[in-house]
Amino acid sequence: MGLKVKTALKLCKERLKGCKIETYESDCIFFIAHLIGVHPSLLPLEEEREFKHLKELGEFFKKRCEERIPVQHIIGEWDCLERTFKVFPKVLSPRGATELLVETAIGLIEETFGNTPILGLEVGTGTGCISVNLLCEFPNLKMVGVEIDPIAVKNTIYNSKLHGVEDRLTLLEGDIFELCPKELQKFGKFHFLVSNPPYIAEEDLNKLPPEVKYENPVALNGGKGGTKFHKFFATHCDKILKEDGFMVLEFEPFQKGELEKFFTSKGWKVEFVEDFAGNPRILIAKKS
Repeated sequence: MGLKVKTALKLCKERLKGCKIETYESDCIFFIAHLIGVHPSLLPLEEEREFKHLKELGEFFKKRCEERIPVQHIIGEWDCLERTFKVFPKVLSPRGATELLVETAIGLIEETFGNTPILGLEVGTGTGCISVNLLCEFPNLKMVGVEIDPIAVKNTIYNSKLHGVEDRLTLLEGDIFELCPKELQKFGKFHFLVSNPPYIAEEDLNKLPPEVKYENPVALNGGKGGTKFHKFFATHCDKILKEDGFMVLEFEPFQKGELEKFFTSKGWKVEFVEDFAGNPRILIAKKS
């Protein structure tokens, strides 16, 4: 009888813990579930099953311990709101806060626009998990996405096709600072803007753990204080939104005070959504 799944899981956790990987438990659960082809939540039901992937497990140890590649990128896919998305190398992978961003946007779209035709804008599409999830939820929605990274553009296209919504998604490869407002005005007025923009303060980039540094710095660097993109949206994006339009933006909790003051000074009415830990993570901005 060969190695069992429960033994492989124990071995994995011990190895990653020894490598000082803080997320060793969840990393091993996700990776071994991926190897045997089950959802991570079902792994306990497979503990007595024979484990036939020792070679792959050894490669995982090397990539995770020595190269510090995030588990999402080793697996090459990740779930966001119970939908699975392909994750291309170096592209920012979905996070828990991003699910909160999408859920917040869904609630606001339902409350504000109902079943009327809707046009939305996403800045920084990455894997496409935000736009694709919204398009899956709202058949009456069309999205325009702006992404500067050509690999992320391909990643978004792949996932839009994977989930069958590519016909309602238009992608622009370019810099939002150059495209807004002139180029975007060609689409008419948007009902909303949603974004998980780069919000790591440039002065903190060198302090990031190796797993975060693995991903494209273009998706991380938010300029001084990490609020460059948010402030640009507050200053310029009122021109491309409808009168009842809104913005839904992700940010770091410590940025709340600065963002509230800046958006209010530009005439926006703002509110914040907290995550499960009680930290403010999502900014909602509406025209006053």
